[in-house]
Amino acid sequence: MSGSDERYDVIVVGAGCAGAPLAALLARQGYTVCLVEKARLPSGTPSTHVFQADALAFLDSLGVLEKLRTTGAPLIGRADARVGDVRWPVNWPVRPGDPGGVMSVRRFRLDPLLAEAAREAGATLLAGTAVTDLVRTADGRVAGVRVSSATGGEETRGGTGQERVLRARLVVGADGRASTVARLAGARFYHVTPSQFALFWGYFAEADIGEPTFVFHRWADRVVLGLPTDDGLYQVQVGVDPARLREFRAGLPGSLLEYARAAEPVAKALSGARLVDKPHAATHWKGYFRESSGPGWVLVGDAGHFKDPTAGRGIGDAFLQAARLAETVTGHLSTGKAETAGTELDEALRRWAAWRDAEFVEPYWFAADIGSLAPLPAVLPEVLRGMRRAGTADSLFEMVNHRAMPGDIVTGPRLLGAVGRLLARGRLGVLREVAGLAAADRRRRALARSPRYETGRPHHEAW
Repeated sequence: MSGSDERYDVIVVGAGCAGAPLAALLARQGYTVCLVEKARLPSGTPSTHVFQADALAFLDSLGVLEKLRTTGAPLIGRADARVGDVRWPVNWPVRPGDPGGVMSVRRFRLDPLLAEAAREAGATLLAGTAVTDLVRTADGRVAGVRVSSATGGEETRGGTGQERVLRARLVVGADGRASTVARLAGARFYHVTPSQFALFWGYFAEADIGEPTFVFHRWADRVVLGLPTDDGLYQVQVGVDPARLREFRAGLPGSLLEYARAAEPVAKALSGARLVDKPHAATHWKGYFRESSGPGWVLVGDAGHFKDPTAGRGIGDAFLQAARLAETVTGHLSTGKAETAGTELDEALRRWAAWRDAEFVEPYWFAADIGSLAPLPAVLPEVLRGMRRAGTADSLFEMVNHRAMPGDIVTGPRLLGAVGRLLARGRLGVLREVAGLAAADRRRRALARSPRYETGRPHHEAW
């Protein structure tokens, strides 16, 4: 061991929406934390960058929300949703103490504020620093990382290409879909799902925003999302059938506008707007879970789990995981008997990984279904139609807040009622449809018990 090795309680690799908040939470508890980020901040990263009521409450507790509000991004309290032929405008559901319903802030603004919160809490931030290898003990336990500073400067504490060793009792991979920590740890993928829609998004100035509203319309082979974001801009996202991808790309930016204007409230917002910069695209990806803990290491955020972005839950889920992981490891990082301390920490990490799977597997499959090109099951709009008549349609957004599960929305009584109404209208095919949904649910439950593992990097995404 080199005398120049640096020691910490925790090394967090990745200063994004999972890593930076985790570093802040642990540093506030008095742990020594090193936050390692390959990029120089600020740096943009492809993202839908939408976060909901639960995430806003978390950001408020982290002390970041007021700084986010200075970006000009409004707190959004209204939703205009459409699923199939059912459309309903509602107030976004919030709980006492929630600052608001929804917010959108681009990542080149959000991420530096999260990293600054970690640094203000006492974490050491090493930006422009890449992990090149994991440091292991003789028995194979991860005990640190080897890093290389890509560029010089105060934050990197070194010159070009300088390598050094950072040691810690826990290494956290929060470094996204292409996680270096996950690859070096040999973490396998499971529950892998391919993308079906291609996503394109752009930002418009001088939009007619009116009352800030979150628009989500999903019908036939279209997905359209619209809402105000920072700097007074209006964010538009559309889902495109990959079979039309070549034609859509050739028609940009007009094709983006054509798709967006198919949703009436977005068309109204864009009536006098102009596109700012070029549209962005995410054309290929795969959803997954990864094995997310092992001796001395754990994965959090997209490094361990990524779902179809149509659901817009990546940021909020990262915050939830970071908060739970901070609670989990607290008390297991203090000094103790060497022969038991590592074992107790590893067991705590296994429990956290099991919680992660149980907490997010149902929303994961729901996101895959919403992001599917397959026709929407007729029973789903009918369930929503019944909820609208009953005045409970806003509860759908509690699922987007991650405060309700899909099964809390599509309940047995609601499903039976929807089937009955469709049968009364002569829609006999609904029985076959529901049987197919039940069979898919059984397959997914079986996968939860016996996952099918994949090695390598299955997503090969183009963003």
